[in-house]
Amino acid sequence: MDLQNLKWTKNIVPQNHEHWAYQPFDKGHLFKLAWRDNEGNANKPAREDLLLLRQHGYVTHLVRVLDYKSENDAWRGDFNIYRIVEVLWVIDWSNLATTLKADKVFEYPGVMYYEGGDAMYLAALPTFQKRWHGNDGLKNFQAHVHTHLNLT
Repeated sequence: MDLQNLKWTKNIVPQNHEHWAYQPFDKGHLFKLAWRDNEGNANKPAREDLLLLRQHGYVTHLVRVLDYKSENDAWRGDFNIYRIVEVLWVIDWSNLATTLKADKVFEYPGVMYYEGGDAMYLAALPTFQKRWHGNDGLKNFQAHVHTHLNLT
């Protein structure tokens, strides 16, 4: 699997006291990835960009953006802005391996403090730059994720 478009991460806070958001969606499924009232941020990832989704301290999904811009579901309340994404990888919900904790996948503890629900551009994050420094930092991280998540 080619990860050259892996450029983003997004922290997910499940709604309605769900333990895990987007849990029903398996590899190959499409779903609406929601943002809370931030259309500008929702439109930052380009079509075909990849995002690592994090929740409860784990990396739970690798998704690809399929649309060109966000849409709005006014009836959904605060989380009414969304992008259509495809699941490329999902955690094994029955076996939450500690190797899939976000600080293990990203290889630095600062990732645990990335809160809120905005998409974060990896190369712009100071803690990401510190760990994955140099001109090839993002490329090296992408190769690391490919190996760490056992992607084919």
